[in-house]
Amino acid sequence: MAIALPVGLIAGYRGGIIEAIAMRLVDAFLALPFVLMALAVVAALGSGFGNIILVIVLQLGVVTSISVFNPVLAAYRLEHTASDRISRTLSAWSVSSNATIAALTALWGVLASFTGPRIAIGAAGALLLATPLALPRRERVIQAAQPEPELARP
Repeated sequence: MAIALPVGLIAGYRGGIIEAIAMRLVDAFLALPFVLMALAVVAALGSGFGNIILVIVLQLGVVTSISVFNPVLAAYRLEHTASDRISRTLSAWSVSSNATIAALTALWGVLASFTGPRIAIGAAGALLLATPLALPRRERVIQAAQPEPELARP
């Protein structure tokens, strides 16, 4: 907790390399089911009460970090959005996220019917890990939100 909270806060507000590394680690941990991670730790480090506590602490840290990261990042983005566009931005986030969930659920169902569930789940995981590469970088988002300076009139 002492590490996860500051990592989530810093990654959400400052971004950059900390965000990239922290969120890829979170994605990797969340991609593994809890039982599979526990089995991997037991296989690597041996059985014992301490190793199970290690798995629980890692999972708690990952969930805490992402739970702090998401609202901080949303607040940061809203802070850099023009005041006349905030309600439009919030409604667009809601509508686009619901439409994306519905479309991808249907797409993965079709893909699973053609290729099988394992390939569809693997493709979904690969796409999930690759999606941050499609997001705009903070510098471009901040520059786009700032108004253009007016030209000086003679």
